[in-house]
Amino acid sequence: MGDYFVNPYNFISFPKEKAKAYTDLDRHTGFIEYTVTTKTPLFIPNSSSESAFQESKKEADHKSYDFFSYQDLDPTKNYENQYFTPVIPGSEIRGVVRSVYETLTDSCMGILNSDDYPVNRKIGGFEKGTLRKNLRGELDLLDEAGTEKEKNLSKENVEKRMFYAMEAYLQQEDEEKKEKYIQYKAKFQDFKQKGGTIEIRYSYLASKESEEKILYLAPFIEEDTKKEEKPKKKKGKKTKKEKEASIHTIGELAGEFVPCEENYCPACDLFGYVGKTNELSRSSKIRFSDLYVTEEKNAEEYYLCNKKTLQILGGPRLGNVEFYLERPKGAKIWTYDYYVTDKNELRIEKGRLRGRKYYWHHRKTKLPKEVEPSNLNKTIRPVKEGISFKGKLYFEKISEKQLKQLIWILNSGTEELGLKLGGAKPLGLGSVSLKVESVEERKITVQNGRIEYKMEEQKLFPVSYEDAQFSKEVKAEFYKIAGLKSVPENIEITYPRVESQKNTEELTEGFKWFAENHSMEKQREKSEIKNRLPYILEEDFSLPYYSEKKEEEKKEKNKRK
Repeated sequence: MGDYFVNPYNFISFPKEKAKAYTDLDRHTGFIEYTVTTKTPLFIPNSSSESAFQESKKEADHKSYDFFSYQDLDPTKNYENQYFTPVIPGSEIRGVVRSVYETLTDSCMGILNSDDYPVNRKIGGFEKGTLRKNLRGELDLLDEAGTEKEKNLSKENVEKRMFYAMEAYLQQEDEEKKEKYIQYKAKFQDFKQKGGTIEIRYSYLASKESEEKILYLAPFIEEDTKKEEKPKKKKGKKTKKEKEASIHTIGELAGEFVPCEENYCPACDLFGYVGKTNELSRSSKIRFSDLYVTEEKNAEEYYLCNKKTLQILGGPRLGNVEFYLERPKGAKIWTYDYYVTDKNELRIEKGRLRGRKYYWHHRKTKLPKEVEPSNLNKTIRPVKEGISFKGKLYFEKISEKQLKQLIWILNSGTEELGLKLGGAKPLGLGSVSLKVESVEERKITVQNGRIEYKMEEQKLFPVSYEDAQFSKEVKAEFYKIAGLKSVPENIEITYPRVESQKNTEELTEGFKWFAENHSMEKQREKSEIKNRLPYILEEDFSLPYYSEKKEEEKKEKNKRK
């Protein structure tokens, strides 16, 4: 098993359809008291200071944070070896519970960058060119040299691609030259024609049978990258890294699971939603209190260490289509807009998102010992494993079904399931176990002609997944990825690495594995993606460490010399 690793995250598949809000008429008001126990170190930042430790003074723009507490930190002061009692803010646990509730009730994804356009690296087999729109509104296709490839292209689906391009060119007539091009800069998704003829840079993919027949047009982005050589040597030349911009937004790709605007789902009904007007908005039926430590001790004893500088953790990389998209049947390469089959047939088809993102639980958390602070990473102070916090969830006028669902989530730790809370989840931080301690419900009685409200503790009965009437479609995937012991101890959970990176504490150059996984040639026929992210329920959900072929070839050549 030493030749394989497990990617830190995976996806719970979308159900066949989004559920509708429940219509139960019974109403219950009260609170649930529960505990949260850390299974791995936990970090939630106290954002009152982004320079809590010395590293922020030594390295410009390096951010360092203490754990969240009620202490208002002074950004000009240093808090080395000065500790405060940790607190888990209610807003933090609310977000996690909502995300799980959305998954288990087949609801929408409440937080989604719906208007963003995903971008992926350019696939082999494309050529650069220009899509020109003249004053008559006709679309002509020119290759990179300016030679006309096709006249009067069909406008269907082409104009939409044009107006989401990164760069546009305004064509004007000139006395000496018939055509003159002036670069016109435009923001992505925000290009508007100001008159005249417009040209958009694009990539095009021609059919195998006829290079003149254009099957696909895609705006592309060029990024300048500086490749630096070893110290004391001159900087390398600028290179161009080309990417394709999808014509579909993330919202379009998510389909009916985008945040609700009408026909509200169970999660929006319970947690509230913001409509287009105040009249169309609804407040939440539940409220989470902050959570406090259950055992009083010296503040320092709650923490793993004084501080720890983490390795660089970037945001979601949607360009890694082999992780974020389903692999179409028979596809050897695929993107958000099309795929190419193993028979080299092009299929124009909107990509299918893998589902809702979840992180695996680490059995052991091993943080790098020495990481240099930079403007790209952070220094933190995490709470250690085995610390318990207690808090309350207040509910008002919810149904018995909703109450059972909340109890199950807040008691999921009794089934050896965990949730992920706070930051640095890919490194193993944030695994927590939840347990319900008590449930009290408000009872209304009439005494001597007067209405009286009384809180009564309810007898705790075990609530099963089936009792909560959660989704049957997602159960198996959720139980596996939420299982605290689902990943064997002898398997490393890490972002993709090649063999030469296996024993390094800090992962740098994370692109190497993807470079080996993509066989991207100039000829589309030779391009392919080797491995996709395994599905949660696959028996073997690991990926291989690749050896770096290019490096091996260089070593072999040097030996021959």
